[in-house]
Amino acid sequence: MYRYHGLNREDAVFFNMSDLICNLARTEDCIIVGRCADIILRNNYIPHISLFISAPFEVRLQYMMNVREMDQKTAVKFLKKMDRQHKKYYEFYTSEKWGTPENYDLCINSANYGIKETIEIIERLIINRKKA
Repeated sequence: MYRYHGLNREDAVFFNMSDLICNLARTEDCIIVGRCADIILRNNYIPHISLFISAPFEVRLQYMMNVREMDQKTAVKFLKKMDRQHKKYYEFYTSEKWGTPENYDLCINSANYGIKETIEIIERLIINRKKA
């Protein structure tokens, strides 16, 4: 954190995390979920595969109600809050629009495939990329 001591806490955390993401991606295969890693890696010319996995709101709502045992009102509020936070964070630190297909190698609606087949599609993408 001392490297970015002149910045506010949120910015210092972001830039420290960016350094960590770059160092990790340069030294080993890894999966980084969120944290603007797609843009961070692209801007640092680090080869990567960037994915955007989504599902319709109603599907995500049902999942939250079932898995997290939330009532509908709580789950709706939680999902909307999380979507707002993700969008705000991503757009603030990248100046890109969150969820724009052009920013990703693959955008997939996991509701159309289920978790298992979504994983299989991603695995095929990775295997084919390694062959190229």
